[in-house]
Amino acid sequence: MSIDVLPTPQIMPPEVAGRIVARSHWLRTLGLALGSVMVGTVFYRHAVPIQMWVLLVLHGLAWPQVAWLILRRSNRPVADDRRFFLGDAAMGGAWIALMQFNLLPTVLLVTMYAITLVAIGGFRYLAHGFALLAIACGVASVANGLSFAPDTGMPELLASLPLLVVFPVSLGLITHKLAHQVRAQNRQLLRLGSLDALSGLLNRKHWEDAVNAILARHCCDNAVMLLIDIDRFKHINDQFGHTVGDEVIRQVGAIIRGSLREGDLAGRYGGDEFGVVLCNANLPAAAAVAERIRSGVAELTVEKAPQLRCTLSIGLAHSADATGNTRDWIEQADAALYRAKLAGRNRLVVAA
Repeated sequence: MSIDVLPTPQIMPPEVAGRIVARSHWLRTLGLALGSVMVGTVFYRHAVPIQMWVLLVLHGLAWPQVAWLILRRSNRPVADDRRFFLGDAAMGGAWIALMQFNLLPTVLLVTMYAITLVAIGGFRYLAHGFALLAIACGVASVANGLSFAPDTGMPELLASLPLLVVFPVSLGLITHKLAHQVRAQNRQLLRLGSLDALSGLLNRKHWEDAVNAILARHCCDNAVMLLIDIDRFKHINDQFGHTVGDEVIRQVGAIIRGSLREGDLAGRYGGDEFGVVLCNANLPAAAAVAERIRSGVAELTVEKAPQLRCTLSIGLAHSADATGNTRDWIEQADAALYRAKLAGRNRLVVAA
């Protein structure tokens, strides 16, 4: 009468285990409460002894709270919760026998536990849980004198509806939320996998893949590529150390990100080189962006090297001058960058 959506037991951060157990507690509480209404209706129709009512109240209402208190103090709450659920499955088998195999409640309990066991651990847990359910059902049936009354009346049918309707909908909502979280986490992992950790820009592979994609779709026919190089970066590392050099990369990456519009592409092309594609931009507009980046870097300061001044050399190439090939486009921007360095650095040069 409960469903725990749990991953395979493993070492996990306490906050993650806490969220899993909290979700399981809510589902167990809801499932056992709704199931108790159904079982209690059958008991009322058969006028069972008081001991069965006491057992139903203890399992249906008290047990979820006791389990929650135990799990909050457990060193392995997820693994313990899985074991608790196997105990719940065994109790489900006992309730089936004590209800004298009333047809609709029996089918409903078996179905709900099957969904639960598969959600927890696939067919292995389904087999394990159903074995416990069958054993408990057999023992309880013998203790109950092998009573068998499968007919389902209208009261039992009505009492089964909340478990049949409310619980699957609740489970569906939780599953939807989990799927949304998984998709968000996957997007985050994909994003982190595509970024250069130091600059916060796309790494070279993903930047080149993105440029290839926009060229293939012809969605950036009017675009300008910037190849940006930090002047004398090796000298910065040699004089001030790699920690300062890393801070320069971080700040340059931040300045580039802050200078772009939505839809523009920026990546770390090499150790001290960056590539930028400005979509839907002509050369004058691109030159204005490049100048904004250059002047912003000229004004940056590094706390550990206050005397350091950084400059950039930038080469620009228009997409119309390329042949639709990313490599050719990069080579044109790189040739312009080389000319900027030959001309004394700290400047912009447009590809001829």
